[in-house]
Amino acid sequence: MKFRVELTKPSPIRLTRNDILEGLMKRITHWINGKPFSGVAQRQGKVFNPATGLQGGEVDFASADDVDVAVAAAKAAFPGWRATSLAKRTTVLFALRELKRFR
Repeated sequence: MKFRVELTKPSPIRLTRNDILEGLMKRITHWINGKPFSGVAQRQGKVFNPATGLQGGEVDFASADDVDVAVAAAKAAFPGWRATSLAKRTTVLFALRELKRFR
């Protein structure tokens, strides 16, 4: 029994700039109740890097239901935050500022 093997040259993959950029697009969702929340966003908006003018991602626009979920989570979290000492709240907010600054 004889087998015949044919080797063919693979065709080159051709990627456009848009193909590459789409793979790098950052998806920005909502942050509700201490975790990412994708919700049921039916619309998105483009996010551009002001230094380059290039699109860097997309942000979900919140639906009315998403806003209701966020408001309910904030109301539930408020009593615990209010009971936290001013010194602790200040420490938390300054730490958040530092994280944002060095990001």
